[in-house]
Amino acid sequence: MVDAHYNEPRLVALYDEDNSGRWDTDFYAGLIGDEPRRVADVGCGTGSFAVRLAQAGHAVTGIDPAEGMLAVARTRDGGGLVTWLHGTAVDLPEGPYDVAVMTGHAFQCLLTQAEILETLEAVRNRLAPGGTFCFETRNPAARAWLDWDSAAAGPEVQESSAGTLEVEWELVSVREMPDGPLVTFEDRTRFLADGAAFASRSTLKFVPAELLAQLLEHAGFSSVDWYGDWDGGAFVEATSREIIIAARCRTGARAARGVQGTG
Repeated sequence: MVDAHYNEPRLVALYDEDNSGRWDTDFYAGLIGDEPRRVADVGCGTGSFAVRLAQAGHAVTGIDPAEGMLAVARTRDGGGLVTWLHGTAVDLPEGPYDVAVMTGHAFQCLLTQAEILETLEAVRNRLAPGGTFCFETRNPAARAWLDWDSAAAGPEVQESSAGTLEVEWELVSVREMPDGPLVTFEDRTRFLADGAAFASRSTLKFVPAELLAQLLEHAGFSSVDWYGDWDGGAFVEATSREIIIAARCRTGARAARGVQGTG
């Protein structure tokens, strides 16, 4: 189910302001390179990265499960350069694509091993020979969720294009699971101009690197580059805050489906 935050128009309108940093998309743009590629942006959100890639000369398909996000994507400057689709990775056309990206920690919205594997296999089966899937997930060892509660400090006052906001966060639960923690948190936004208030509760999966490597192999990715930060530093399991992946497949989509069909 899509979190209400991603369909509520007043919150969607603030999404790009809340996520204005480019360190992640700059990193992925560098991996993709300047040569024109066929790119699938999975979980494209409001489409800022998809449009950036299209304006750089790539053929881009952006897909997202939140219609509210896609409504913004379709109307942004340059939006006509991108093919926009409603859905998830399994709803992507066959392609093939040279690159697939999944930014904004969207990978952590996949809450079970079955959902993760379904997504990995769906992307894998749509990549051309030598194609790459780039995505990131927070390293559970860093316990980022410890910063996701504002109870001690109280609401934070922020200025936005919609006026002054009061924003607060609550860490609702951390459920330790054999395949990595499930963390539930709630963020609350109040528009001081009219008092309108919205609450959004989300659950994210924190997958350990060891399990992630196994799932990537099972899904048919033949080699993986691991990074621990947006400067391209090596992933260190004990200290890195991020697990950043560039996973490649040796054979193409048709060959992969042929192999699966023999089993």
